[in-house]
Amino acid sequence: MSGVLAAFADEAALEEATMRLSLVPACRLQTYTPRPLEDDPPRSRLPLVILLAGMLSAAAIFGMETYADTASYPLDIGGRPLFSWPSLVPMAFEGGALAAVAAGFFGFLIANRLPHLHDPVDESEGFRRATRDWYFLAIRAPDAAALAEALSILDELHPELVEELPA
Repeated sequence: MSGVLAAFADEAALEEATMRLSLVPACRLQTYTPRPLEDDPPRSRLPLVILLAGMLSAAAIFGMETYADTASYPLDIGGRPLFSWPSLVPMAFEGGALAAVAAGFFGFLIANRLPHLHDPVDESEGFRRATRDWYFLAIRAPDAAALAEALSILDELHPELVEELPA
């Protein structure tokens, strides 16, 4: 897959380029900006996943302990009832917390497509300005025809910099 990296001076030019280049169906677009854009996608569902993982695993551990104490291996110890729930809560809480942390860690990695150790965009000379003042748009196309169409649209937009991405 080949591509180009285009730099724009302001957010409005980047938004216009993104809107016009999104009409090229084969191209994949990715923006790099010095600050978050106003039209960012909605918030992540990761907190809900973390909550569900913690609650479901705590309930599963509590249920497993209850089954073990009451049905699988019932013991009468000092007149204690078979279902003594206060003794089951600490282990259920610890298991739920562990599952929530694991879901958060691995969910973060999956949501951000990590580890992503190298991107050809990193080799661009002008890309250092992405953290300061320029707005970059990486255009990746599967074939030369789609890339040529994207380049013709870019010529009309007059970007500050157009650089070919290494393969």
